[in-house]
Amino acid sequence: MSATKNSYMAIKEREIPKFLVSRRYISVVIAFIVLFSGLFLFIYQPFSLAVWFSSSDSLSFSLSLLFYILSIIILVISRMVMYYMQDRVELTTITYLWWIMGENLAISLLYTLFTIQFFPVEGISTPTIATRALMCVTLILAIPNALVSFYAAYRAKCEELQATQYRLQRLSEDYRLLENSREHQLRAAIIQQPQPQDSTPRMINLYDNNGTLRLTLNIDSLYYLESEDNYIKVFYKHNDKIVSYMLRCRTRSIEESLKGTCMVRCHRSFIVNINKISVMEDDHRMHYLSLSDESIKRIPVSKSYYETLVTSLNTIIPTRKA
Repeated sequence: MSATKNSYMAIKEREIPKFLVSRRYISVVIAFIVLFSGLFLFIYQPFSLAVWFSSSDSLSFSLSLLFYILSIIILVISRMVMYYMQDRVELTTITYLWWIMGENLAISLLYTLFTIQFFPVEGISTPTIATRALMCVTLILAIPNALVSFYAAYRAKCEELQATQYRLQRLSEDYRLLENSREHQLRAAIIQQPQPQDSTPRMINLYDNNGTLRLTLNIDSLYYLESEDNYIKVFYKHNDKIVSYMLRCRTRSIEESLKGTCMVRCHRSFIVNINKISVMEDDHRMHYLSLSDESIKRIPVSKSYYETLVTSLNTIIPTRKA
């Protein structure tokens, strides 16, 4: 019983997948709800006395359309508030469920007001209409919300698994390099002069807004970071392919953690590994960076960061080539 209770509490306190509060997925959820609810009501209307949606006359059609539009507005406002509150309020699983129930209740109350005002039904009390409306709205919204939530959770698990596989591969490679180094030391017959040590950190840890370690990378595999709303997309090479990992973190926090490394900000939305730069070119009075991997799009350089980038290129790259 104790283990079950602990598991239940862990699920309640678990942060929801970050995809659920991104603009892209909010748009997908609302579009999916609009399509699904329209199909559901078209099928459900002939079997229910409490559903008054109809296109048989202009008044019923106009009221049906008005209710539909107002319901969508409620959803849009609710999800945008959720989007802007995500940095101030910890959106756990239980918080997200209560939020969804609040949306259901708001739309149910709107439906009840329309029914009482324009389509009263004899013999059915207001509490009964409100209860039926809440059950119907909850059923309609539960299916698209659940499908999108499952997909978001799946995406989050895939990224976590990919990050874990990458860490394990790096550990394996580091261990192999360590073993090779030991063998070379044992076989060395000539003492070479000590080479200057590179003080640049080789492994970097990336944390989210909660201070949880999400990704550990060898900086040689890191190409660039791109800020996207309240998230950072980390682009790095894994299995000879450029992959990305979305990290819920403020750009300023990431920039602070990368001080002293070869990661330099070149734009308000981009932080680039200067060791991966192959070309910097001028195109219509704008500067762009091309990185060593041709699959990566050109990265813009803003005027406010141009001097800093050039200074970094002049000081860090010669040291690396020495």
